[in-house]
Amino acid sequence: MQVPSTSHRRSVGANMTPMIDVVFLLIIFFLVSSHLARQENRLPLDLPTAATFDPFDPERAPVTISVNRQAQWLVAGNVVDVPALKDVLSDLVERQGSAAAIRIRTDGAVQYRYVEPILREAALKGITDAAIAVRERDAQ
Repeated sequence: MQVPSTSHRRSVGANMTPMIDVVFLLIIFFLVSSHLARQENRLPLDLPTAATFDPFDPERAPVTISVNRQAQWLVAGNVVDVPALKDVLSDLVERQGSAAAIRIRTDGAVQYRYVEPILREAALKGITDAAIAVRERDAQ
C-alpha cells in the first residue's frame, strides 16, 4: 500500500488578503466619517444656555445646521444660502422620509430672525423634528 504524499497537496484554507483589505477600508471609512461629525460639533459657537434639555442623540438628527455669530448658516462646515439649504433638506427627506430630523446649533448672540428661516424651510419640506442645541446652565 502506498502512503499518499503531502508534498503535492495544496493547503485548504481561506485567503485572508481580501478580508484584510475590506477591514482596512472600513476602518478608513469610519475614521473619516467620525472626523467630519466631530468637526461639525467643534465649530466655535457660544451655545445658549437652558435649565432643562434632552441629551443629544446623534441617531435622531443626522443633519446639523450651525448659525455662527455673523448669522451665516453652515452645513458640514460649509456656508450655505437658502437654495442650498432647500437642497440639503430635500435630500434629507428623500433619505429619511417622515423620520427626518435636524439639529440647529446657534450662537447665543444670534437673533431668532436668523434661525426662523431654517425652521420654516424645514417645516415646508415636512420635517417636524427639529432640536436646538444648548448647554447646561451653571448651577447657582
